[in-house]
Amino acid sequence: MTRPEDTEAVLLDWDGVLHYWQGDGERAGEQAEGLPAGAIAAAAYGTDAYEYAKLGIYTDARWRESVAENLAQRFDSRGREAVRMWSADRGRLADGAIEFLAQLRERFVVALLSDSTDILVADLERFGLDADFDHIFVSAHLGMTKPAPALYRHAATVIGVPPAKILVVDDLPVNLPGARSVGMRVAHFSAGSSLSSIVCEHPIQEEKSCSFG
Repeated sequence: MTRPEDTEAVLLDWDGVLHYWQGDGERAGEQAEGLPAGAIAAAAYGTDAYEYAKLGIYTDARWRESVAENLAQRFDSRGREAVRMWSADRGRLADGAIEFLAQLRERFVVALLSDSTDILVADLERFGLDADFDHIFVSAHLGMTKPAPALYRHAATVIGVPPAKILVVDDLPVNLPGARSVGMRVAHFSAGSSLSSIVCEHPIQEEKSCSFG
């Protein structure tokens, strides 16, 4: 079992761990332009443009423009207002995220690692979290995405902590083997879990730290 003294750094995912999308802007945009439910997601994700944006080949703005163009072609020139409304919705922070990060940083190096477009830094500023991490790793800035082992090795090098002393927390199991392959510890953050469960189920803190204000 991992002992508190064995962990020196915690590498956290963004979406699905510290931040959530509820889809309010997406639904409102589709309704405003009379688009079928799911039209934006179908045009946005699983596309070459989205993969390019996560790798930094496309900017976030260029990716979203491609989504608008895709919708316009499929739905008689409709879709641009829907994309604007979808893009304006930046989701919400997980309950207790700010307190959680503050407590972790009292004892550990805390880093963020996200497969994201270049908009993530602006989102962190929007939520007031841009100074709450010791290191921030964004796939669009690094030109590689999870679960590439090279991405995790790069993070460990920059953090300055041996991989064996880093705990990686991610909501997608598919991302964890890459971290494990370079010697990092991994924790799957399942849907419906609380942030405090990261601490309680993986003993990197004292038991008394399992509650967050």
